[in-house]
Amino acid sequence: MSLIKSLVAAVALLGAHTHATGVSGTAIGFASGTTGGGSAIAAAPSDTTELTKWLTDSTPRTILIDKEFNYLGTQGKCTDCKCCIPESNTCGSAGQNAIDNSDWCGSYPTTTCTYDKAAIEGINVASNKSIVGVGSKGVIRGKGLRLTGVSNVIIQNIHITELNPQFIWGGDAITLDGTNNIWIDHVKVNLVGRQMFVSGYKASGAVTISNCEFDGQTSWSSSCDGHHYWTVLGYGKDDQVTFTGNYIHHTSGRSPKLEFNSFWHAYNNYWFNNTGHAFDVGENTNALIEGNVFHQVETPFLDDSNPGATFAVTSSSATTCKSKLGRTCSPNSLVNSGALSASDESVLSAMPKNETNVNVLAASRVRSSVLNNAGVGKLSSSNAKRQLQDFPARALSSAGPGASPVGPRPTWSWRTVGVKPTPSGLPTGLPTGLPTGWPTAFPEPTGPPFGGERGAGFPFGWF
Repeated sequence: MSLIKSLVAAVALLGAHTHATGVSGTAIGFASGTTGGGSAIAAAPSDTTELTKWLTDSTPRTILIDKEFNYLGTQGKCTDCKCCIPESNTCGSAGQNAIDNSDWCGSYPTTTCTYDKAAIEGINVASNKSIVGVGSKGVIRGKGLRLTGVSNVIIQNIHITELNPQFIWGGDAITLDGTNNIWIDHVKVNLVGRQMFVSGYKASGAVTISNCEFDGQTSWSSSCDGHHYWTVLGYGKDDQVTFTGNYIHHTSGRSPKLEFNSFWHAYNNYWFNNTGHAFDVGENTNALIEGNVFHQVETPFLDDSNPGATFAVTSSSATTCKSKLGRTCSPNSLVNSGALSASDESVLSAMPKNETNVNVLAASRVRSSVLNNAGVGKLSSSNAKRQLQDFPARALSSAGPGASPVGPRPTWSWRTVGVKPTPSGLPTGLPTGLPTGWPTAFPEPTGPPFGGERGAGFPFGWF
């Protein structure tokens, strides 16, 4: 058997669901240094059962979401269960009733409802995981992700959707509580019952939420206008959150709602078409808001009954940052929006030093940047380093009788998509080039050793 056939056999043994892709780029802001699954070989689970197992076990993993994983119906439905009609629902079936699974309903009128059980509690993700969508294919439907008491997790390029959107308390997309080093990047969330993102009461230190899309368009709105209210809730005590490059649109409140002695640095985000409020900063929280665009936002900044400290940069206050942060801050831009007036300079003194030196775009560049980059399927090829997998020894040794010996397992280098890999440790004198009639590039390679990005092609020159 030729060396080419040996390698093809090895690829087949690895299985159709193993890929050579991994996390794109590195975290900025508070979550800098987060590695997730690290050097773990990237692989895609076959179904929801395997996905849940991989997310919850103690093994460091790079988990590829290469298709839709549909949890709807996996835990059954609650039929004719107790719900309530909150005061906010003045529009009947176009509003949100609430699942009565807590004391929240109080004295509101009761009713019955049917909902999917899977969405009520998210999957309990363990530490040291990278959860990465492939292209624009990565969808988790009907269940969110819950990170409690864990650290070092990357969630990138996935779409979380359909968590009982008809009902308040229907499900949260991403939950943090008592975490550290969490990077949430290029994630899209829509059609959820409750929060798109929430950090609980325990401190969630070192969090970066970047390049995400929070899409509030819905047929069941607690504000009765087709805009989702429960968007981003930061309730963790001593949270440190970098919120940058995100697209928050068609919401009506809590975009975000912040509390309890946390520090949020929100810069270069684009808010569009919010019929209620964006920021609500309360109780001991520090928020630096700079270089953002608020477009058709009714209330960019809500006067909280127990306000924290907020510094929202204007053209006249931009230079105030120089003495405190060593740089000039970037003013926010408001287009057909309400007022954003918050000038508590104590925020600048409270800003952690590891967040002071960041590159903030001018607001004039933010809208186009965010629309081009936020959400799934938009990972930048300029940052897309992919780690090629080496072939497991068992795969090579199982290639069959007559397989060409290849010696020690090759060590693969990092490459940028589209650049030929550089193996080492292979014997000399191997053939180069391709058999007659073989293509020299593939438009969408999907598995080892071919790995690559959609449309990038992959030049082959050795086997």
